[in-house]
Amino acid sequence: MRLALCTLGMIVAFSAHAEDITLSDESVSLETMNEARGGQNVELDLVYAESDVDGISSDNVATNTVSGNNILSPGAFADSSGISSVIQNTGNNVLIQNSTVVNLTLK
Repeated sequence: MRLALCTLGMIVAFSAHAEDITLSDESVSLETMNEARGGQNVELDLVYAESDVDGISSDNVATNTVSGNNILSPGAFADSSGISSVIQNTGNNVLIQNSTVVNLTLK
């Protein structure tokens, strides 16, 4: 049901010109505002996100290895949006672990 309402909300567009909207000089009570506030009568699902990274790197041997430089060019994130993650490794016998957990609350 929520998906249908969200989809319908994205499809239906509402537009009005400022001169078409009339505002009253009458004040609105706090009770009326509370009744009209978003989030009323909405069932929320509990989402629990957890990330456990507990890798082990031990007893490694690296012989005659070559390591290089890590370079991020200027503008590497110029067209990115949202959450970006960059992992670079400059050595040997490295354990790389990465995790991102995002909690978002809309009110």
